[in-house]
Amino acid sequence: MWISLALDCYMASYDDMVNVLEESRVSPPPSTIGEKSLPLTLFDMAWLHFHHVQSLFFYKFPQPNPHFVEITIPSLKHSLSLALKHFYPFAGNLLFPPNLGKPEIHYEDGDSVLLIFAESKTDFDYLIKNHQRKVSHFHPLIPQLPPVCEKRDTLLAPVFAIQVTLFPNSGISFGFTMDHVVADGNSLIRFVRLWATIHKLQRAPSILDDAIRPFYDRTMVNDPNNIASNFWQHRQKTKFKGYQPSPPTNNILATFLLSEADIQRLKNKVLVQCPTLLHVSSFTITCSYTWACMIRARAWVGEEVNENELEHFIFLADCRAYLDPPLPENYFGNCVVPFLVTAKSMQLIDEGGFIVAANLIGGAIHEKIGRKKEVCESLEREWRNISSINLERAVGVAGSPRFAVYDIDFGLGQLQKREVMSIDETGSISLNEGKDNKRHIEVGLSFPKIKMDAFASIFANGLIVDD
Repeated sequence: MWISLALDCYMASYDDMVNVLEESRVSPPPSTIGEKSLPLTLFDMAWLHFHHVQSLFFYKFPQPNPHFVEITIPSLKHSLSLALKHFYPFAGNLLFPPNLGKPEIHYEDGDSVLLIFAESKTDFDYLIKNHQRKVSHFHPLIPQLPPVCEKRDTLLAPVFAIQVTLFPNSGISFGFTMDHVVADGNSLIRFVRLWATIHKLQRAPSILDDAIRPFYDRTMVNDPNNIASNFWQHRQKTKFKGYQPSPPTNNILATFLLSEADIQRLKNKVLVQCPTLLHVSSFTITCSYTWACMIRARAWVGEEVNENELEHFIFLADCRAYLDPPLPENYFGNCVVPFLVTAKSMQLIDEGGFIVAANLIGGAIHEKIGRKKEVCESLEREWRNISSINLERAVGVAGSPRFAVYDIDFGLGQLQKREVMSIDETGSISLNEGKDNKRHIEVGLSFPKIKMDAFASIFANGLIVDD
């Protein structure tokens, strides 16, 4: 049996909001993979020592505890094992060899993923709404990675953990914590989609679609300028002890919806005022409008704002198709490049702040696409620029509407809500496609209550259509 129980069906209080039912270690089926190693590419190495990616998926589940324990838990463990057969790095470890050798992702038979099953009395319907909700209600639904261990002078750091939480007779949540060094959002969502498909079918697909089957050939990632080595030379100065998450904040979590009509009206406004701007996508519009509203909210709540203070916006772009040779969409690992745009505070606070932001973000995307052959060369420069800014004045982006998360089907009906919980620590925004219309975009934020109220007012007022 390839599923070992670390703790067998015990009830323990966790943050007074979650009771742990079971902790398991789930491995791929035995003798199906063997020993594997994946070197860290220049795209992976950039994420060493960064925060973890934490995400939640909520589904309706009108079943009581006995059904969950007796039927759902065994099914989820079995289907997870079959999914890990294809996505084995998630069961592996980040391995640091002795004498400061370069780290790698390493898997050997018996390696596993921590899978926690828990139960919560929190109101499920409260959690899945777009309205303001306390972040503290969500953190107990997210697992922590197991601790780093040392074996024969080699550090082994787990990279992935899962928690499935039952809300009896109401719903179920899937919580994921991932070390960003192992994969980007593209690879994570493909794994979740495969696990969901196997669980729904109650078997592995007879033919695995290339859109999901991971591609592992890292010899195709060229690094002629040894950027990965440059990253490692810098990163190795900090001893790896595993990521220590910050304590949960007292923030409020809320989701704001930009409808297809909202996005089109904002696009039209940009096109009228910036007729030469060549990249005016829904992503550009959403990020620009949200960033400008966030900076204005700071001023509204009385934060001291120096008109010459620099505000930064950071976002990532998948560059698989832009490499030479191009990588397939199902390449497993990290393959994203950062974009950094900067404006003075007053440029964004003023009435034309949204247009300023759209010019910066749209212009940066157009320039990078036009120089796609320089993707690798720009990677090191962009990360160096990001390391030099005041991160207290930086806003990032997590997730993407292109991931189509609301299509992920575990056989439990439509996904009700997806939250990216790492934004509570990073101050980023999260983006998903609309649940009921893929052309809508959901924007997730985590703010103190007073700032969230200000943002909500500014965001809504800016979308009012004049008669």
